[in-house]
Amino acid sequence: MEMDRIPTRDALRKRNINIEDSLCPLCRSEDESTEHVFTSCFIASTVWNGISSWCKIPSIFAFSIRDLLEYHTVLRGSDRKKEAVQGIIIIACRCLWRSRNKFMFSNSPIRMDIVISEVKALGFLWFSYRSRHKGIEWKDWISFVNM
Repeated sequence: MEMDRIPTRDALRKRNINIEDSLCPLCRSEDESTEHVFTSCFIASTVWNGISSWCKIPSIFAFSIRDLLEYHTVLRGSDRKKEAVQGIIIIACRCLWRSRNKFMFSNSPIRMDIVISEVKALGFLWFSYRSRHKGIEWKDWISFVNM
């Protein structure tokens, strides 16, 4: 994502692949680039607002992929919370891209509440089993306490 290697319409066009319509299929307001899909698209903005609210952190406003990936460094709080937010942002990017692909290839509508629920579930699995901060309960994770 940071190296702009995700096959967005803009990236495919730069690789000389004939793309008739380069607009974002989700919002139809700008060309579909990596920056747009993950930071400025209405879908992404709504997901970032939902995640900010859930994690009880200031709103996530990212103007670039770098801003998004470094957001956790400006947070106040414990290292545990910063690591959790970093992982959640990465998982959310994956979920956004997956939802975009479902929309593109299966004509499946994007529901932001489903995307956020998927981020919560995958984030819990990662944080409780793969991070160095094991042992969090689902009820604590879902309310984002003890971070």
